[in-house]
Amino acid sequence: MDSDGLSTVPRQMQALYADVIVPRHIAKAFTYLVPPTLAQTLAIGHRVLVPFGRIVLEGVVISLSHHLATEIKSTSLREIRSLAHAGQTSALSPALFELSRKIAEHYVAPWGQCLRLILPSLATRKTSPARYIVTPQGCAALEAGLCPDDLRPILDRIARRTLGILASTLQATRQGNTVRGIDALINKSWVTLIPSNNANVESQKPHRTPTAGESDRRVPEDGILPTDTPPKIDSSWKAHIAHCLQNNHMKKLVLHASWEHRLHRLADAIQQTHSMKRSALVLTGEIAKASWLTQQLARLTGLQITLAHPSSQSARWPQNQGQTPSVVVGTRSAIFLPLQSIGLIWVEGEEDPALKEPQEPRYHAREVASLRAESEHALVVLASAHPSLESRFDTEAEIHHVPQDVALQPTIELVDLHNESARTLLSHRLIRAMHDALQNRVKILLFLNRKGYAGTLVCRDCGWVPRCESCIVPLTYYREAGRLTCRYCGKADRLPDLCPSCCTPHISPVGGGTERVETEVRRIFPQANVARLDGDTLRHSASAQALREGARSGVWDVLIGTQALFSREPLPRYGLVGILQADSGLHVSDFRAAERTYHLLIDATNLACPASAGGRVIVQTRLPAHHAVQALISGDPNQFYNEEFTARQLLHYPPICHLADLSVTGQNLRTGEEAATRWGADLEQNAHDQKPLIVLGPVPAMRRPSKGRQQYRLLVKGTDRIALSRRIHDSVQNMEREYRKGQIKFLVDIDPVENG
Repeated sequence: MDSDGLSTVPRQMQALYADVIVPRHIAKAFTYLVPPTLAQTLAIGHRVLVPFGRIVLEGVVISLSHHLATEIKSTSLREIRSLAHAGQTSALSPALFELSRKIAEHYVAPWGQCLRLILPSLATRKTSPARYIVTPQGCAALEAGLCPDDLRPILDRIARRTLGILASTLQATRQGNTVRGIDALINKSWVTLIPSNNANVESQKPHRTPTAGESDRRVPEDGILPTDTPPKIDSSWKAHIAHCLQNNHMKKLVLHASWEHRLHRLADAIQQTHSMKRSALVLTGEIAKASWLTQQLARLTGLQITLAHPSSQSARWPQNQGQTPSVVVGTRSAIFLPLQSIGLIWVEGEEDPALKEPQEPRYHAREVASLRAESEHALVVLASAHPSLESRFDTEAEIHHVPQDVALQPTIELVDLHNESARTLLSHRLIRAMHDALQNRVKILLFLNRKGYAGTLVCRDCGWVPRCESCIVPLTYYREAGRLTCRYCGKADRLPDLCPSCCTPHISPVGGGTERVETEVRRIFPQANVARLDGDTLRHSASAQALREGARSGVWDVLIGTQALFSREPLPRYGLVGILQADSGLHVSDFRAAERTYHLLIDATNLACPASAGGRVIVQTRLPAHHAVQALISGDPNQFYNEEFTARQLLHYPPICHLADLSVTGQNLRTGEEAATRWGADLEQNAHDQKPLIVLGPVPAMRRPSKGRQQYRLLVKGTDRIALSRRIHDSVQNMEREYRKGQIKFLVDIDPVENG
């Protein structure tokens, strides 16, 4: 249906029709008759209430016309009920409205789902569902081992999830022992039910913003955080930022620098943006990091900095479009806030996978930041200590590299584990270094990005490995708990006494985790004060807070951790850093394995003191010649980027091309595989005179979906992102016409960040 434009509809006696998008997984719009009471005022972008089947939904008008499409009969149309909100709040910002349309095209998602991003209240329910959450008493009982064996699995399952578990999820099991277990836990005050009308347990008050000049006393003065002598910002950078802000065009910069340099450059850019009476938006992957960043920026700039928590956006922002704060820090969803006159969008830690939305529409905040900056004529800065290859080789971006001062770098030593015992976790050199450090009261950090006691178990006789029945991945062995747990779905099994395959008792752990490292350190250094910081020890809020406070204040002689060490605010520096298995992340089926390994190695190394202060990093590896390890040793990031880029060229992976991860979920194995095969063939055959696509698969998904359904995946490569999205959009429509709704589900993830 043709649009008559964005302006208010003139007075006319003839019928007026509106195409309305509703928040459903439906690609098309629905046509409604505009009632006479709205004909004079209704405009594109207005939020309206419309009948949809037996219910009423809130939708958005995307076009208006006095003419109907030939296939639509006017007698079958239903009327729009009313505007969804009175006054100005009924109209969407034209810029955000257009942004939602671009996201729908870019990520091959229904427009209605994309409109929900800029209008969270478009969800069909106004309240969150009821949830069971663990109380502080329950956390204490779980940690102290006071929970009876029959109740522990239920309590542990709820405690593993920060937001608790939906009541409907547990009730759907229809198992009497689960229901009785929940009742028993509630009677003990270990679990409580949060009713549906206030179940937004994600909501939290923003951290208090320090006044200008006030220090953040939660962080030690000798840490890697900002000090009274901030790094010097060269005048050319300041002048360039000013030029970009004054220029009425979108500009993209990639800032490759250490945390100290990024933070002070961010503060300077915010002050310049504020002086020009334009808004600044800062995005980061985690809310905890955003909260800490809010405090630091307030301290450095003296400005009011607002933390945009995801749970509060729908309630607070639409009513304040005219008086939005000039500086906002938030997670990925903050990119859709209705800020006025945006001059700066800063993406901090642009390589963080948390910036990618896991649910439909699967947008990446880094890419959406560029889309929004185009319409706002704003400056985009993608900042990182180790930029992604996509940003590092972005032809549309300027690269600004601030090399780390040589005087601040630690001494880095390499240990080839081929010269050590096959089962060792701590090399002889590292043990000697730890002994010397403890004698001299030097703090030690040991990094291993694998939690649990061992990667898994294996039968030495037949090679049997315990696997999750749902996810098909090896189960992780936890010695303290005496259980095997799936790292994906959390399902736990007891340890078998005998191998279920050959009935022998020769089952042994393979590969060390942080739990095993802790055991070894306590055995070798019984007098040391040791702590472990990983996804297991941080599961409960009380213990997590104590661990992080101890890490910040330097209580622990030896701190053992995974990448959870880097997920919040920066930690203080350590005199000795041991990287136990530098190559452990390289042995996964992901083309980004080397890149992510390099990022983690850089993050761990950055926690070491300078060599002038005795800072020392010992890197243990079985792949000493790998370019990720060699680039770390040499201190030259270009060595890694150039070699990795060459490898991506040979294998035809991003940033050389764009990817689409397609999944087909069916009721049975045969139907799902058949649909996936036909989908791949449709993509390959419909090339016409366009550039061909490379289609890999289909293959069974690593993780099976729930309810016993089967899933297959396809990986599609294309050099032209726009053409790739259009081709997939057309193919999805073809496939959905062929298969009955509910029988097969087709999902699209453009530019995925996880592959495996």
